[in-house]
Amino acid sequence: MKSFLIKTIMAALAASVFFVATPEQAKAEIIEQERSLYQNVYMVEEYGMHCMRFRKKNKNDLSQSCVFLDAPEIFVFDYYKQAMGVTFFVQDPKEILIIGLGGGVLANTFGELYPEAHITSVEIDPVVAKMAKKYFSYDDSKPNFETHIRDGRVFVKRALKDDKRYDLILLDAFNSDYIPEHMMTKEYLEEVKSLAKDDGIIMANTFSTSDLFHHESATYAEVFGPMYQINFKDKKTNRVIVVSKKPLPGKRELLKKANQMKGVLQIYGVDTLALFDAINDEVNWDTEARVLTDQYSPANLLK
Repeated sequence: MKSFLIKTIMAALAASVFFVATPEQAKAEIIEQERSLYQNVYMVEEYGMHCMRFRKKNKNDLSQSCVFLDAPEIFVFDYYKQAMGVTFFVQDPKEILIIGLGGGVLANTFGELYPEAHITSVEIDPVVAKMAKKYFSYDDSKPNFETHIRDGRVFVKRALKDDKRYDLILLDAFNSDYIPEHMMTKEYLEEVKSLAKDDGIIMANTFSTSDLFHHESATYAEVFGPMYQINFKDKKTNRVIVVSKKPLPGKRELLKKANQMKGVLQIYGVDTLALFDAINDEVNWDTEARVLTDQYSPANLLK
């Protein structure tokens, strides 16, 4: 028990310290780096962790994925824990789609939680997938895992043509700046919505501090209607959005599921009651904010 508490505290400290840093600031040892078509991807070892980072000129380095070397099951970042809130909404999903592989932490975790599920991961950058396999134990040779090196939106369009449908869709695509702009628009979210089964659940990892917060929220509300957000009250960075084609369950039902998942998620350092408390359906954005579209992109707003 003592060991578990120590590792959980380490995870909390890491989540607050390592979200944005440079190797010089954290004195991290770069153990491998490779320039891809999209960014410079490098792995660092620091404070008992392996972290994957992206670098662009004149930009701070964003840690995309981290894992403890001596406790890989314990989540480093809060957003991993927030993402586990989606388990309160699903019942034994058989087809799971993850857009944005990163280090493969979510793919690995959902593979453990739902061993009978078929998990499809989509990643545009082959270097990222390579690092995930080498440093994060991501193994797509498993019969229920598959990886597509492709732009996420292109994959969604092709999957629709192939009549694919998913029980759970996780939107977790990030570059060195933020979510790619063509994967934030109303048109894209409508495509994703069509890719979900009638009772399917869609989860999106976003930032609560983004300059696009109001526009992004208005866009999700336009496509899906009522939605839940998952925010830890003492954290002001990541937020997770949960939406569906059908009405989402009420808080009483979610609390029941949180209690059911307590023992399962504890091994990852997740407090399910704290996670339940982080789930809210508050409309905390400007409902008059302009919806993001393919013609009105985030790039227009940030100029």
